[in-house]
Amino acid sequence: MSRSIVGQLILKDLYLVRWMIAGSLVAGAAALAIMPLSPVSAYVGGVSFICVLVILNIILVMGAVVQEKKDKVLLFVLSLPVSTSQYVAAKVLSNAIAFVVPWVVLTVAAIVVIDMSQIPNGILPFLITVLGYLLCYYCVLLAVALITDSTAWHSTVITVGNVSVNFLIPFLLGLASVARHREGPTAVWTADIAAILGIEIAAGAAALGLAVYLCSRRTDFV
Repeated sequence: MSRSIVGQLILKDLYLVRWMIAGSLVAGAAALAIMPLSPVSAYVGGVSFICVLVILNIILVMGAVVQEKKDKVLLFVLSLPVSTSQYVAAKVLSNAIAFVVPWVVLTVAAIVVIDMSQIPNGILPFLITVLGYLLCYYCVLLAVALITDSTAWHSTVITVGNVSVNFLIPFLLGLASVARHREGPTAVWTADIAAILGIEIAAGAAALGLAVYLCSRRTDFV
C-alpha cells in the first residue's frame, strides 16, 4: 500500500513538471544547435545552454518543493499511510529525475554536437566540469529547500549559485591545463580538472544525503 502511494507521489510530481522538462530539453537543444555556426554563436549558445539548466534547477526546486511546503501539501500527504522517510524519498527521487534526466540528455547532446562539429574536443573537460558544478548547485539548492522553509536561505543559495558560476568559468579557463588543451582535437582529462569534478559530485551528494537524513528524522512539519 505504502509503496503504491510512494510510486503515485513520484508520478504525480513528474506529471506536474512535465512541461518544464520538455521545455528545458527543447531550449537546451536549440542552444546547442547554434553553437557550431560561428565563434559568436558558440558563446551565445554556451551561455544559453547553462542558463537553461540553471532556470530548470530553480523552477523545479522552488515550485515542486518550497511551494508545496508553503501550501501545506506536505501535511495532507503525511495523513496518508506513508512514512516521513517514504515521503522524503519520493520527493527527492521525483525532483532528481526531473532535473538529472534532462541534465544527462543535454550533456550527452553537447558532447555529440562538439564531437561532430568544428568545435575542438579539447573544450569538453572544461564544459563537463561546468555542468558538474550545475549538478552540484542543484543538489545543494534541493537540500536547503528540504531542510528549511527560510526564504532568506533559499535566496542566498540561488544568488551564490548564480553568481559563482561567473567566477568558476574564468577560473577554469585560466588553469594552465585547460588553456593548454582546450583548442586541441582531443579531450584531455588532467588531474586538476578531474579533482574539481570529483569535488563537485561529492559535495552535491553529501549535501543531498545530509538533507535526506535530517528530513527523515523530523517529527514536526507544522
